[in-house]
Amino acid sequence: MNQKIRIALLSFWLGTMAFFSFVVAPAAFGVLPTQHLAGQVVSRTLGVAEIIGIVLGAILVVLLLFARGRKSRIFFFELITIALMTAAMVTSKMVSGWMHGLRVRAGETLYTLPATDPIRSSFDQLHQVSVGLTGFAMLAAIVLIVMLAGRKDALYGNA
Repeated sequence: MNQKIRIALLSFWLGTMAFFSFVVAPAAFGVLPTQHLAGQVVSRTLGVAEIIGIVLGAILVVLLLFARGRKSRIFFFELITIALMTAAMVTSKMVSGWMHGLRVRAGETLYTLPATDPIRSSFDQLHQVSVGLTGFAMLAAIVLIVMLAGRKDALYGNA
């Protein structure tokens, strides 16, 4: 039962990040009249997705600690992967805060600044870090879901 709950939570986490990445962000930049407004919407929704990831990460660690077979290599792989995913969301939350600060400093002109401008350059670099962190968490979630869904209970002790 614990294993099925972990799969469901990982799936929800993955779905949240995928919906944000592939639906919300592109839609905001494609529909809203200015990039500034789109950035505000994306920033707000990303913050929610990051909090969801942090909370689910904590819940998953607790559930995993109550699972059977805690001395196996699979257990440690899952624990480390979930810890890294959660750390990625905490780091992403910090990066988002720095991006927000740059967005506030530049105002509505952020997206019109040349790529060589220090504020725009810093923003773009932070954006790449944010995308990388989210991408890592999504890939890790896929790996864990496939691993948990495909393994035999005997390998993990009827978790």
